[in-house]
Amino acid sequence: MNKFIKVFAATALLSIAACSDTPVAVKASDICNEEYKDVLVTVDGVIQLPESFYTTGASVTMAFEAPAGKYRIPALHIYTANRSGEKKNMIEPLNEGFTDADVKIYDDKGGMVKLGDKIRVTGEVIGASKEWCEIDVQKIEKIN
Repeated sequence: MNKFIKVFAATALLSIAACSDTPVAVKASDICNEEYKDVLVTVDGVIQLPESFYTTGASVTMAFEAPAGKYRIPALHIYTANRSGEKKNMIEPLNEGFTDADVKIYDDKGGMVKLGDKIRVTGEVIGASKEWCEIDVQKIEKIN
């Protein structure tokens, strides 16, 4: 019975978080779980190029550096433009044959984020499963 109460409380907390504008702080290694699907989260990590990625013209997928161990780390779905027209919380489109130097990511203040920088992203978890797991990035903060 006690275990049931804990599970119920955790489910209620996540349900409330999913309906609010306040992001839930989660470790990258814990996000790819159905509990966080459609939940606004904030997570810290080191940004890097993924082993494989796609670009739709309107977005590019990037990755966090994986911690030691066997975890499914979410892909970062970053848009190539934003509604305000400012270079904030976005990535420049990548052309075929790009190099690391061509990757231009902008944080919430318009500052440049480079591959290997530690960042905090806020966004909604989509596809929170072992097969497909992404964060639809709304905010990028560079942290030390």
